[in-house]
Amino acid sequence: MDRFILVVEKIAGAFLGIVAALTFFSAVLRYVFSTGIPDGFFLACMFQGIAIFWGIASTTYEGKHIAVDILWEMSGPAGRRVIDIAATVITAAFLIAFTWMLYAKVVSTYDGNQISSELGFQIWPYYLLASLGIACAAVLALIRLWRLAAVRTTTHG
Repeated sequence: MDRFILVVEKIAGAFLGIVAALTFFSAVLRYVFSTGIPDGFFLACMFQGIAIFWGIASTTYEGKHIAVDILWEMSGPAGRRVIDIAATVITAAFLIAFTWMLYAKVVSTYDGNQISSELGFQIWPYYLLASLGIACAAVLALIRLWRLAAVRTTTHG
């Protein structure tokens, strides 16, 4: 499992790095050479979405989402476990629904033959890669839920 999490984190980090490099080179080209990268904005948007969705996957398994811990901190071990399980059920349900809707978006984008405005890139592969990140997040949420239910300790991030 640790190896899979590492791969997910590396994918998220790689696309975040690509967005940073693309933004830097786009700014240099714009201000130094008065030109731009064709479809640079489109690519930055797509890669940023991919980085965000894979980043969600990397935080889901460890429970490292932003959380308000006042109630959790005031609860005892049993209360913390209930809160952790309830939060993970809600997260998993949301991510499963999100995965389904993104799958529908990939299919509609593919069927609609949507392309980028300048270079004519097919858009659906970017949507597919982003949706795979959310699908990984849903699977990791279900694994986290199973482990929370099976283990009698809290694993709050």
